[in-house]
Amino acid sequence: MAAKTLYLAAALLAIAAVAQTTTKIVVSFPAYNVVLSEAFPNADVVLITKGASDPHEYQLTAEDLQMLSSLTPRDVVVLSMHAPFEQKIAEMARDGQIKAKVIDLTKIQQYLTYDNGAVNPHDHGIYPPNVLRLVAAVANATGLRPDLAFLQKLRELNSTYCCRFSGKAVALTPTAQYILYWLGYRDIAVLIKEPGVPPTPQDLQKALQYAKEGAPVLAAVVRGEALRIVDQFRQKAQEAGINPNIITADFSKNYIQTLEAAVRQIAAAQTPTATETTAKQTTQQNTEATQTAHTAAGPEPTIPIAVAATAIVLLAVLLLLRWKKQ
Repeated sequence: MAAKTLYLAAALLAIAAVAQTTTKIVVSFPAYNVVLSEAFPNADVVLITKGASDPHEYQLTAEDLQMLSSLTPRDVVVLSMHAPFEQKIAEMARDGQIKAKVIDLTKIQQYLTYDNGAVNPHDHGIYPPNVLRLVAAVANATGLRPDLAFLQKLRELNSTYCCRFSGKAVALTPTAQYILYWLGYRDIAVLIKEPGVPPTPQDLQKALQYAKEGAPVLAAVVRGEALRIVDQFRQKAQEAGINPNIITADFSKNYIQTLEAAVRQIAAAQTPTATETTAKQTTQQNTEATQTAHTAAGPEPTIPIAVAATAIVLLAVLLLLRWKKQ
């Protein structure tokens, strides 16, 4: 009887060990969770602010604190560092209350600025050059290898569309500025510069003028908030006798598929530039993206996690069979 109990306990411990091999990637804002879920499909990606109406005003719950304190050194926390609750998490990590590695996005990302000189911190993980940097950072911190199909498709999109266009464009949301900039547009009218803050009359007028001239209009959304903005802008445009072609990219469900669909819609309505300057920029950007994507492969673990997990499961099965025979 004692032997059977020991075999059963060993089997349960082996199964529990498999469950604990899954690396956690904790993120503070959408759509970092969507991007990293596609880049690391075998990881457990957790969005702290899931369901929050405004992640910028989020307050950590008792469940959040418990989850954060249970993280191990093989896990990682990704912080954009522009919300108070993120500062609290970073402080907990410095005090040793969180054992997971912390990736401070302000240390690795590129940021754009508005026409008033203010920094746009609302990349939300969808700007391809920043995506490649983030994937590389997570791979280096955790030892996980990114999904090769994800990297290949992102490199393909970068090679095809990066810096392909120029001239004027309209970003209805601050995140949309990053996609339009990546495509090559440099004269971008950003309607909403901060979530929840109405546009100034000057920003609205500029956006309407660019739309009237035929500039592409893009709304990039990470949690469904852009629909109201799109409706309001369309109403204002119609009142001014303008019928803009508004493209809405919803990154709340997937990244690569949404990015590809959005840039194809923009490309279908635009004429590619062929100037020497644009061609040179394209070459430089593609080279950088290729080099970064290559780095993002990350270190290969001495024993792949999947192989180790399989071996442990087989051991558990053998132990259970032997226990039943006795």
